[in-house]
Amino acid sequence: MRTIKTIHDVRLICAAQVFSDTFTSYLEEEFLGLKEAFDFDGLDEAFTLDIYGYMVVLEKGDNLRDLSVVGLDRETEGLLGSFPEFVDKVERDGESWFKVVCVLTNEYAMAYYIPMEAVAEDIEILNWLNWLGGKVE
Repeated sequence: MRTIKTIHDVRLICAAQVFSDTFTSYLEEEFLGLKEAFDFDGLDEAFTLDIYGYMVVLEKGDNLRDLSVVGLDRETEGLLGSFPEFVDKVERDGESWFKVVCVLTNEYAMAYYIPMEAVAEDIEILNWLNWLGGKVE
């Protein structure tokens, strides 16, 4: 699991080469899109998601039913027990992943990014994502 609160976090993920260039480019676009949406006029390096809710990138092996370290505990079934504002399936260059946004207050939302390989073998999670609008095939 990786968390993104600053552009530096995005750059660390890119440098680690844990994910594809396509996916990391998307994460950077998402971060910069949030910076723009929150009308932040300063340098990219000065913007932080701390007060808005941050980005969480899940990886194969992460337990989506216990994400207590990022606010979704096992007693409420982790991500499966959440009530997302929306779920999108994103497809680019032959890859796919999910974006799950959970609004916690009027001013704070968490965005969970889930590469397909992280959930490809979990039928329950795939059904849940499909039910919520991810259109998983």
